[in-house]
Amino acid sequence: MGTRHEDQPPEHWAGPGSLDPTPTWKQFLLVGLLAFGALAIIGVVALQALAPQLATPPALVAGDRLVLARSALPGVMQPPVRIGAELIPEERAIWVLQVADREYIAVSAYWAHPETGERCPVLAGKQTPGPAGAVWRAGPGCEGKTWNFAPRGEPINAPRGLDRYLVSVDGERVIVNLSREIRGFGKTPQPTRSPL
Repeated sequence: MGTRHEDQPPEHWAGPGSLDPTPTWKQFLLVGLLAFGALAIIGVVALQALAPQLATPPALVAGDRLVLARSALPGVMQPPVRIGAELIPEERAIWVLQVADREYIAVSAYWAHPETGERCPVLAGKQTPGPAGAVWRAGPGCEGKTWNFAPRGEPINAPRGLDRYLVSVDGERVIVNLSREIRGFGKTPQPTRSPL
């Protein structure tokens, strides 16, 4: 037997049905379904991104973002606002403070001791920074001590700072991203003398 097509016996030939192409309507249906699925995914993501703009403050929207009205928040270095059980679970409660014009800080309403893991409530201290800039205080229950923190949550006499959240200001809305905490950093010892 040779290797040319004409040399093959007819029983080895492909039947006429195998030469028909796939119907084009099936190809169009497959491409259409894939395009529709892609557009649906894009639509869902776009709606989640627009959720803070569409919600009426105060609201907790998709992506664990808390939308607040600027008019409901304190002025610069005025007593902070505590947001808890009415919008978010109490164990995730936060304090919101405006430290400068259009600069808001959101800190966790609970502080955990880095060595013991003991949780204690964070209380608003003085409305204006007192000695050493203290504004926040970790209340009773933390080894019987009171720990002090600066307006932005930096530790003054505490071994670790307050946990914070990313805050953005968009017109008359303040959006707090609760999806991930920014862990408080530890207090670092300062040199007694300048190295220069």
